[in-house]
Amino acid sequence: MSRQRVLLIVLGVLVLITIWRYLGAGGDDLPVAPPAAAARAGDPEDGGAPRPGAPAARGKASAPVHEVVDLRVAALQHDPESYRPGRDPWRFVEPPPPPPLPIHQPTAAERAAERAAAEQAARLRAEAEERARLEALIPKPPPFTLKYLGNFGAPDRRLAVFTDGKNIFNVREGGTIDGKFTVNHIGFESVDVGFVGFPNTPPQRLPAGR
Repeated sequence: MSRQRVLLIVLGVLVLITIWRYLGAGGDDLPVAPPAAAARAGDPEDGGAPRPGAPAARGKASAPVHEVVDLRVAALQHDPESYRPGRDPWRFVEPPPPPPLPIHQPTAAERAAERAAAEQAARLRAEAEERARLEALIPKPPPFTLKYLGNFGAPDRRLAVFTDGKNIFNVREGGTIDGKFTVNHIGFESVDVGFVGFPNTPPQRLPAGR
């Protein structure tokens, strides 16, 4: 007998043993009708008839007793537990803000200093307003709006030329313009213009072309 045939025979025996164990052992686990159902099956009042070949029931069969566990209703009515999630390690958490500083209550000396400072500021403001009012009452020379074009003529008889956009004014040194302005000095590239009636006001120097 070759080795291959021996292995096939051994494998067949193992298969037969496995089939016998699973099929033969399962025959004892056939379902058995409950005693109450069996009793009703043979009771004529229930409309049932004993099965042929079935053994007659001897007395009342006792039902199997199972353990009965009490239902705890209180355990079903408890409040659900709250869940508080913790800090997410993947998110930056800002530190809590610092506590607010205590409010400083000013002392009597500080309140007195504040009142004195407020009174001084009000006094200075009133004085400035009064100075502005008085300065507004002081007469001021009119603004010079003419344009200085230049000068021509001999050095001792030089003429300054002005224009208002429509008219031309040729004025010698020391002359007046429209009774409001005086030509105090004619320079090579500029002219000094004074104001009639305001001798204390410094003259205004105008370059050529302005």
